[in-house]
Amino acid sequence: MPTLSAGPWTGSILAWLGTWLVHGTVLLGGAWMASLVVRSPGVRDALWKTALAGALATATFSVATARGGAPEPVVTRRIAKLGTPPHARLSIPPAPRPAMPPWVPEAALALWLAGALGGLARLEHGRRRYWRAAGARHAVADAEVADALRRLRTAAGVDRTIYLTAADGLQAPAAIGFAEICLPAAALAALTPAQRESVLAHELGHLARRDPLWKVAVEIASAVFWFQPLLRVARRQMVECAELLCDGFAVRVTGRRRPLVESLGVLAAAFRPRGVAAAGFGDQGSPLLRRAARVLDATRAPAGPLPAVARGVLAAAALAGTLAFAPGVAPPPREMILRTLTVEQTAFDARRTGIAEVQPGGSLRLAEDRDGVRRELTVRRGADGHPAYDYRENGAPRPFDAHAQRWLAQSLNEPRVR
Repeated sequence: MPTLSAGPWTGSILAWLGTWLVHGTVLLGGAWMASLVVRSPGVRDALWKTALAGALATATFSVATARGGAPEPVVTRRIAKLGTPPHARLSIPPAPRPAMPPWVPEAALALWLAGALGGLARLEHGRRRYWRAAGARHAVADAEVADALRRLRTAAGVDRTIYLTAADGLQAPAAIGFAEICLPAAALAALTPAQRESVLAHELGHLARRDPLWKVAVEIASAVFWFQPLLRVARRQMVECAELLCDGFAVRVTGRRRPLVESLGVLAAAFRPRGVAAAGFGDQGSPLLRRAARVLDATRAPAGPLPAVARGVLAAAALAGTLAFAPGVAPPPREMILRTLTVEQTAFDARRTGIAEVQPGGSLRLAEDRDGVRRELTVRRGADGHPAYDYRENGAPRPFDAHAQRWLAQSLNEPRVR
């Protein structure tokens, strides 16, 4: 597992992103290849959801349990006692130099963050524009429609309350959040009771499957992980599978096929798309026509989800295989410390937090590289017999103040220094 050399937070975030990219490519690519040969919408839906959630889980687990490839240096020291020759000198060997300039990880992190924030901003802008065009949502007061929804909930075993709303500018029915179905106001008048019931059953299927939440999740993932093109494939495939499965849900709950297909035609005729999207409805290979043909095929059972046990086995196998065989990027060590301590004819105070005395000709030299900052301290015997301190940070002289004194005390007493 390669190690990323960077600051602690930058390195850990980039390691997680790199590991997610590798694991996501393996899982999403596997789901894509499997979907080319697997025809069942339930199996394909489970494959894509496992890939989407599994990449996050395995990347997080791998980075959380990984150790940095470069060991944390351990400084050993020996202090010369007063009166002994000034030969006590010890330093650790140089640490390996970073494989890349220190600004590269920071630039990569800034680039990812800019892309993620831009993608999230575009996503929110699109959401606001969509609902602004749809107009205000209001509760549906039609008792017949409310009774139909109540019967469907009972037949489907959906216990929670479902709110039914309508919007004048909405062009297609929408399942929203956990428990709302919003219909185009025009559809309430254009559809027959049987067609309207099929539409309600279809949207109820979306809520029962938590499709609105999965849709938001994959859209956010596509914005945050903008560098992974397979997420766009996953988004399209998951939408297609969800529509087919909810068609099957509607057929099972209502027991009727034709009203669902008729409602698709009515809603498609009222839809006024903009730009090149208009070609999809009239194309013989369009998803809408394939959906209609599948629903009307009485020799084929309505599409249904993969059983829970099978989904669990699939998820366990995919996650275990990814963790076992897919490589990752290890985060940097929690602290990259290079410290050199040289002591000659110098005594520390009783608590070993400072310099008590420096003999004539004696000195203490301490240098440390940590988190991109080099600190250096030289202590000699001053003209008045007291220790004289020369403290520098990145080569610039600094006063030996309380901050520097704490650093000296920590360096002399750090548990990893023995």
